[in-house]
Amino acid sequence: MNNVHPLLPRMVVNGALIRELLAAPAPCFSLGLVEERKQQSGFLALRLEAPIPYAMVQDGFRFGHSLLGNATIEVVHFAFEFYGHARYTVLVNPGNPVVKTVLSTMVERADYGFLVIDDSGSASVFRSELGQDNLCGLKTNLPRIQYSTTTDIQYENAITFFQKNPDPPGTLLNWVCRDSPACLDLTQERLELTPEPTR
Repeated sequence: MNNVHPLLPRMVVNGALIRELLAAPAPCFSLGLVEERKQQSGFLALRLEAPIPYAMVQDGFRFGHSLLGNATIEVVHFAFEFYGHARYTVLVNPGNPVVKTVLSTMVERADYGFLVIDDSGSASVFRSELGQDNLCGLKTNLPRIQYSTTTDIQYENAITFFQKNPDPPGTLLNWVCRDSPACLDLTQERLELTPEPTR
């Protein structure tokens, strides 16, 4: 038999989250939950302004995260570098219920994924292929994230400060779907994604 491919599991995400992400100006970012084989894990979604060349997508990307702030406020910083293409960064407010839920799920499941959508609507899905060792930074900071009281004003001030001296430099993504806890509900508005084997 020729052209035999392993069956890839279907993934379910919240359709309202994907619609809001597609409606927002690119480049932008969102956090969500995905169901795969009846198990939920977190995912990070990037909507970019231009397609990434196929060869570069196949190489994957470098992902980093840290907690920035001081004794009274904190923000979670994510950085994504597509080798030979571009670097993107995003700051999210750990005081936000969506952030608390998704990051807690990522740490508890020791699993997460990435959804990269370009402006044409094409999507690439990456699995973390990571374990607890690679989530140690988030795991260490999870108690502070869970008890964070960073306000929206403090968060906006942190973005302004970061933009003056970004480290690492890169395109700062707009965080969308941040005020929509319903976008984490996988019992309603279920959108099924059927991955295709890579060529």
